[in-house]
This record gives sequence, structure tokens and C-alpha cells, in this order.
Amino acid sequence: MTDAPNSIQTNSSQPALGQHTLMLVQWLSALHSIKPLPQLTLLGAGNGYSEVLNWAAEHAIENVSLVEASQQLFNQLSAKWQAAQPQWKLHNLVMDAGVDKADTFYLASNSTESGLLAPITFTPLWPNITEKESQPCEPVSLTEWASTHWRSSGQWLFINYFCEVSLLATQAAVFEKVDVLRLRVSTEKSVPQAITASEWEPALKQAGFRIISRESERHPGIERWLCVKDLNNGSSAVKAELAQTKAEFEQVKEKLENTHNWFMNRKKQALEYEKQLAVKEDELKATKIELAQARQQMAQMKLLRESVDQLIQKMTQGFTIQSEQRQQSTNALGKHITQMLQPFQAQSENEEKDNL
Repeated sequence: MTDAPNSIQTNSSQPALGQHTLMLVQWLSALHSIKPLPQLTLLGAGNGYSEVLNWAAEHAIENVSLVEASQQLFNQLSAKWQAAQPQWKLHNLVMDAGVDKADTFYLASNSTESGLLAPITFTPLWPNITEKESQPCEPVSLTEWASTHWRSSGQWLFINYFCEVSLLATQAAVFEKVDVLRLRVSTEKSVPQAITASEWEPALKQAGFRIISRESERHPGIERWLCVKDLNNGSSAVKAELAQTKAEFEQVKEKLENTHNWFMNRKKQALEYEKQLAVKEDELKATKIELAQARQQMAQMKLLRESVDQLIQKMTQGFTIQSEQRQQSTNALGKHITQMLQPFQAQSENEEKDNL
């Protein structure tokens, strides 16, 4: 008898978080915060791989009793939790499932369906299910269990295997001590009526329980129900306490919804920041490209300026050489003219002397 994987689906009357229904662990945390549980009893604990047990460990729940009938699964259960949670109590027992005159425990090919009901009972759900082994047993009644292990009311009782609805009536005094109940029912009409949702729902209501969560297992014809004592059931003191519990629960739900809204707002802001960052990155890339182009242009201008400087230097040198050459030519021409005029100057001087 194992705790099979499932996904939560609730009916229209179940409280919801916005558009999202509460997960099982959220329900457990909310209920525990309102009124801490005195003890958790898990019947059909299987190999111990259960979100319920993980939740109990994370919340340091000390008073936990785990019951598993299959020796093989019990060994796995012990290996997983005995050392990790030494304060928890583990029991290798076959518990009553409401089956009349049950004296045989059946090991099924689908270990989830091992129990006091013969595997053939579940062929409408699992066509290929077979019986691996059967063992004689003496089931322990819930009354016997409660008298030994329960010291107070307000118990949390989780049953992971199919039970017949008669269990509620035959063990009515035990269920009076239960505040939170989780059980397994079938919505498939071709299975025995005693384990179907149509039989369990009115019986739970009559026993004072209200279904707050319906979870579908991997087979759509199997559901896990989470139930609490109904507000309209019991004494006025109980009603007042449950009214307060409901108000506190609404506060928890509101906090969860506010947290969800806060998270969605932060997520939206993060997406906006990502968009802005992408724009800035694009702008930075464009700026880097423009900067590279400017650097390239500056390098080209530097080369051009150096070429112009070299050209000016060459032209200056050319002009200097030409100026020197012109000066030399002018000097030579002046000297030549002077030489040509010297005979005429001498003749003029002689004529002036003669006239005197």
C-alpha cells in the first residue's frame, strides 16, 4: 500500500488561490498553522516516498505513526525514515479496512492495491492486475489502535488504501477524535460500491466531515480526499472554534494570494528590466561600432595629415633651393653687367679730364 503520485484537482466549493488551487502541502501547512496537529497517523505508508512525510519532516512533526503491512515495503520504509526521524514510530501491521470477516492480506502486482481486498476487485481500474501472494492475517481495528496510540482528540488520520464505507459507522467513536482525514476512493462505478465516491461522500457528511480537497491520482478513476470536521457539526464551542479556524484560514489564503500577486508583479518587472537591458545592449553595440568607425577615420586623417606635412616640407625645400638659385643668378648677372660697364666708365673719366 503506497502513496501514489497525484496532481491536485478540487471541486467548485474548494477555496482557491486566484486561478490556482492549493496544493496538498499548502493545505497541510495552512491547517497546521491554524491548529498544530497533536499526532499524524499514516496507514499504508508504503516505501515512505510521500509528499506528506516530506512535509512532516520539514515541519519537524515529532508525533508520527507509520503503518505498513507489506514486509518488503516496510523494510524500505524503515530504511528511509527510521534513522532520519528516530522519534517517529513505525509498525508492520495489517489494519482494518472495513471489510467484513477479512482474514487474508493480498499482495498485488500493483503494490498500491495490496491490502484486504482481493486484486481481482480492481480489474475495472487495472485490467492487468494480478495476485502475487496472499497471507493469513488478523487485522487490527482502528478502535484497538486508537486505544493504544492516541492520547487526545484532534488527530490527523491518513489512509492510503481503499476502505469500505462501513468503516465510518463501525469505528464511529474513533473518527470522533479525528479532525483531519485523508482517504482514497474510486469514482469508477464498476468497482464495489463500498469504496466509491458516491457512497463515501454522504457517509462523510453524516459523520461530520467536510471534503476540502479532491486529488486525482494517475488513474482518473481514483481520488484522494482531504476532509476536516464540518463547521456545522458538533457543539457550539466546536462551532466557535471552527469559525475562528475558518477566519484564520481565510487570512492564510489571503496571504498566499498576496504572495502570489507580489511574485507575479516582480516577474513582470523582471521581464521589463530584461527588455530594457536588451535595448541598452543594442545601443551599446551601436555605440561601439560608431566608436570603431570614428577611430578608423581618425587614423586615416592622421595618415593624411602626415602626407600633407611631408608635401609641405618638400615644397618648402624646393622653394628654398629655387630662391638660392635665383639669388646666385642675380648676383652673377649684376657682376656681368658691372664688368661690361667698366670700359665706358673709364672713357667718361678720361673725357672729363681732357675738358679740364
